[in-house]
Amino acid sequence: MSVQVLHLTGQSDPRSCALSPAQHAFLDDLPVPESAKVRLNFPYDDRLAPYRPVPLWLGSLRHLVLFWRIRLRRRSWAARVTPSVTRQLLAADRTLVLAGSIGLDLLGRLSLPAPVLDRLVVVAYGAVATRPPDCRVIRVGSRSDHLARWWPADVLVDAGHLDYLAAPELATLCRSLLAELEAAP
Repeated sequence: MSVQVLHLTGQSDPRSCALSPAQHAFLDDLPVPESAKVRLNFPYDDRLAPYRPVPLWLGSLRHLVLFWRIRLRRRSWAARVTPSVTRQLLAADRTLVLAGSIGLDLLGRLSLPAPVLDRLVVVAYGAVATRPPDCRVIRVGSRSDHLARWWPADVLVDAGHLDYLAAPELATLCRSLLAELEAAP
């Protein structure tokens, strides 16, 4: 059984799918082979620009614009990104999706078929989602996260909206889920 772990967050920089240093570091600390660590972010297009830091206010504004664009042009947006996302999700038998911020909502709005969703376990941290996907989702929240604290959470950690990946409880949860996925038939 092959397992992969990947990030799925909104594109704070719409010209890039590169991971942030914190996302790379989080993957580095997970007990899976390097080949199981997807080093790109949504929508998994390695032809896009390299990583550039984006301030929270600008990333939040871009996510809000994306949120409304998807609602106005859902079919064209989904038609554009679904093939690359599906291809990445089908690259392994099981996938642990680390969905930050609006990532859970993006995944839900793709309307992926059940055979794809059945392969996923989603850890949604700082999740802002009005339409989560129909798969196993563990929501990780924080009372300190002023953007996501109004959404439901299954697990609480001490983190701000950009600090979830530094929370030891999130790493522990992901290690446990990876062990579960690797042991699954």
